Amino acid sequence: MLYSVEEIDKEHDLYEPTVAMRQVDLYPVGRVTRSYILDDLEDTSTLLIALKNRTLLGCGRLTIVGDVARLSHMVVGEEFRFSGVGSSLLKKFVEASKEKGAVKIELESTPEAVPFFERFGFHRVGEAKKLDILDLPAVDMELRL
Repeated sequence: MLYSVEEIDKEHDLYEPTVAMRQVDLYPVGRVTRSYILDDLEDTSTLLIALKNRTLLGCGRLTIVGDVARLSHMVVGEEFRFSGVGSSLLKKFVEASKEKGAVKIELESTPEAVPFFERFGFHRVGEAKKLDILDLPAVDMELRL
């Protein structure tokens, strides 16, 4: 499957579809609200999308605070999973983190996605937890750059 991974901003015509994808696909139980997605970090973050023929395949957000990169809202559309889209997005996020001077990347993962992130060198930090707002299990992970 040939597709591109591109950076977008809030003015891009595919920005709203990324908000919808993050809201609907981030956690399948549908507890993610628009305000959860559009938090106060949205304006200072880097947004990446995976795109094929104007079809949004996946997206995610990277926020740099000091020398730490925070990866969040990374999601691949269900019909495009296990096709390399997530790997391509993650590689671009790692590259962008290094370019911006980050020394590590932190993220919260669903338990099901932990093996995916471990394949790229991320490791678990602490014990599994529950996301208070969503009442869902999560695992903190990080990658030293």
